[in-house]
Amino acid sequence: MRFPVPLNAVVAHRWHCDHFGHLNARHYAAAFDDATFVFWSGLGFRPDSDSPMPVTLEVKISFRQEIPAGSVVRIEAQVSKVGNKSVGLTFTMREAGGDELAICEVVEVFIHPKSRRSCPIPAALRAALSKESHSPPG
Repeated sequence: MRFPVPLNAVVAHRWHCDHFGHLNARHYAAAFDDATFVFWSGLGFRPDSDSPMPVTLEVKISFRQEIPAGSVVRIEAQVSKVGNKSVGLTFTMREAGGDELAICEVVEVFIHPKSRRSCPIPAALRAALSKESHSPPG
């Protein structure tokens, strides 16, 4: 996978907008959450009941510009850090012209589904993530 990778498009419907007429914060969160699932799927990750899986530990959204009703925007992902048990991802929401509308920084930690405890990132997945990350594995 080549980064930044385009993930999905979002339509700002009128019912997604607040009293100022722009996309409400709750819908940014949903769009970025969906993008996280699209990201892992694009890497070939398929969760099962016995394999470590990523779960969201932290989310920080920075709003750059308002998104009015009727806008169609896209989200792309970049790996920002790969650790032993966690991954930092940066999602950028852009308009068609390329302007940044919002940035979402996410920390995903891997857990074992049965123990519910953190565990190392599976080796093959870690290698794929490290290959494109902006920081050395650690």
